[in-house]
Amino acid sequence: MAVTVEQFKTVKPQFADVPDATVQAYLDMAAQIAFDPENDLAVISLVCHLMTLDGLGTDAQSQSWSDGSAGFQTIRSGQLTLTRFQKAAGGASYTDWLGQTTCGEFYALLLRANSGGPRVARGGSGVGRSYYAKDWPFWSIAGRR
Repeated sequence: MAVTVEQFKTVKPQFADVPDATVQAYLDMAAQIAFDPENDLAVISLVCHLMTLDGLGTDAQSQSWSDGSAGFQTIRSGQLTLTRFQKAAGGASYTDWLGQTTCGEFYALLLRANSGGPRVARGGSGVGRSYYAKDWPFWSIAGRR
């Protein structure tokens, strides 16, 4: 089921003021690049991440991206202030890119939770068998005894 603009704005009210056509364009883009376009949580979190990076929301993260101050993250607790600077653009990985927003971190969590894990290299045709490690009995991976 595809996520509608109304559903997205209900779940992510910080984007309520964004025009519907703009939200729909982001939903269409996310449906093309999400790891599972049928997973509504994945699409919503990816759209939220992209729109936050573009500074379109009314929340603090979106505003920091819109005014260009998001090259670093500052955390304050009482008298303690910690500032973490982002990596240089050339050294950033996909996970680093997703980690720049809370929605992106959630998308990365969904991605890890829905990935199949390590593959098992096996000779033969393997017709009808999965090559994910989780689907093989231990003895077939460790060797027969």
